[in-house]
Parts: sequence; structure tokens; C-alpha cells
Amino acid sequence: MCARIDCDRPAAATVRLSYDARLVLVQDLASERSPYLLDLCVDHLDRLTPPIGWSLRDERVPVAADLL
Repeated sequence: MCARIDCDRPAAATVRLSYDARLVLVQDLASERSPYLLDLCVDHLDRLTPPIGWSLRDERVPVAADLL
């Protein structure tokens, strides 16, 4: 489930923060939950913005359209 309060949508990806690199990483959904990672739904991922001075990098593996 999405980590955002009052959101009951299924999680679509995991967000990891790299403080030393000032980087927000969006990765494929982690298989195990961790208090250091955020699992977010598609809606919250679409609205995700990094803090000022930080970068956002999407590292998810693309899904081939013909496999859907």
C-alpha cells in the first residue's frame, strides 16, 4: 500500500533518499518493507518533487509495451 497518510492505493514504486548525494531515487517496488524507504502509488509518484537543491532520478526498469 502507498505510504502516504489516508491513501489506500497499491504501491507502484519505492522511493529512496540519498542525503549525501542530495538525490531522490525512484526504484522498482522493493520486495521487503523498510522504515528507510517509501512505497508510493502512481498518483503520489506523479506529484513527487525533490527538495530544493536535490535531483530526482527514476531508476525503474521500463516495461515493454508488448508484454502488457
